[in-house]
Amino acid sequence: MTDATAINCVVFDMDGVLCHTDFARRLEAMAQATGLTADAVDAAIFRSGFDDRADQGHYDADAYLLETGERLGVAISRADWLDARRAAMTPYPGMLALAQEMSGRLTTAMLTNNGPLLRAGFDQVFPEAVEVFGARAFFSSQLGAAKPDREVFHRLLAELDHAPAETLFIDDSADYIAGARAAGLHTHQFAGEPALRRELQTLSLL
Repeated sequence: MTDATAINCVVFDMDGVLCHTDFARRLEAMAQATGLTADAVDAAIFRSGFDDRADQGHYDADAYLLETGERLGVAISRADWLDARRAAMTPYPGMLALAQEMSGRLTTAMLTNNGPLLRAGFDQVFPEAVEVFGARAFFSSQLGAAKPDREVFHRLLAELDHAPAETLFIDDSADYIAGARAAGLHTHQFAGEPALRRELQTLSLL
């Protein structure tokens, strides 16, 4: 059972926790920007494993954008890429407010499996999260490992100067929750704001 008195750091996932992300809409926006089909974009960038490697830190932002164009066979501008990412995201105001509320008493941070281009343009894509987390918005690409790898949690906590036993990780993915548990963190698998608030109140974190 989680010892609430030990928790003084809370880490939030982004997609599915702080915002709703419509992947099909993102593909369609990229397709419109490039003149390709959504399936062609998906196959070249996502199903190929290329985007996963970017999440793991194998490219910087410029190299990622260049390789994206080469894989698609047509260049895509940074602005169009960021616009497509933003178009797919709908912030959850209640969750952002919750994270802001907790930040007055606890260390709060964000950890997302995403690459260098989103990190570089995060203030344009999700300014609401920047306002809440600032420099504590972490991307797997900057840490050189991606969820559910235990190493990404160890590297994050080294940056935050917190121990796993004093950290609560919130994510909607069962696989990522399992990875965090294996790294020694307390976890909550996100299934909506009301259930999360109830658990936080039970843990005396709200």
